[in-house]
Amino acid sequence: MPNTSPLFEKLGFLTVIDQPRLGLIGGYLILNQAGRPLEFHCTTPLKPNRTQEILYGNTLEPFLYGEQIAQTLLSRAKVSVSYVLTNAAAVLAVQEHIETPVFYVFETGKKQAQPVLQPHFQPEIQPNQENNPIEESEEKINDLFPEPKTTLEISEELNASLKSFGIENAHLQTRSDDIEEQLRIPAVPGLNLERWREVRIGNRFIAVPTVNEAEHNPLIDNIKQLSRTIDLAEPFTRIRLAIEETQRAA
Repeated sequence: MPNTSPLFEKLGFLTVIDQPRLGLIGGYLILNQAGRPLEFHCTTPLKPNRTQEILYGNTLEPFLYGEQIAQTLLSRAKVSVSYVLTNAAAVLAVQEHIETPVFYVFETGKKQAQPVLQPHFQPEIQPNQENNPIEESEEKINDLFPEPKTTLEISEELNASLKSFGIENAHLQTRSDDIEEQLRIPAVPGLNLERWREVRIGNRFIAVPTVNEAEHNPLIDNIKQLSRTIDLAEPFTRIRLAIEETQRAA
């Protein structure tokens, strides 16, 4: 009996690179559970003609990404995968033509504390009298556009802790940890994005395809286990670099 553990499943990573001078180039990388490559394919550059642009209108991108490029790459693969992941929303259109679940990987995961610029805080810049005339001139110019001080965002929990110790924190701003509410898959004309649900998996946010709860929960459990050994966003960088190398060698 074959082992059906998610740790023995294979993942397909599919993306499309838009190179203005050449056109659209698709890349498909298949990895095992350890993140090692098993197979790689890329397409020749594809550019739509003017007639296609007119006839397809705003549905041209999902047609090119999902049907022309993604389907071509998936049909070339010799290794079967359990899931296909993409960071190009228009590739999701291929889900209408295949049974393999297609996941969307958000390029930005949960936001860390980031500095919030406060323009009304302006640091004083003391001129250095030992500088030569050129450096002094540059410093005066920079002084016209002083760098604002930054205020760190903090969580609600830390905000409450500071208050309990009587620490004034009016200069700090609290951030919302409800990142899920801010995430949205980019609109894809002609594709019902309600089929995907956005969830946190590891340190990433993934849109998981689902039809009902019975299918949805096992998908999440499996991809969570796989995310412990594979960064679900990193393979797209490999694909991009491999495509660039292929183009240089051509």
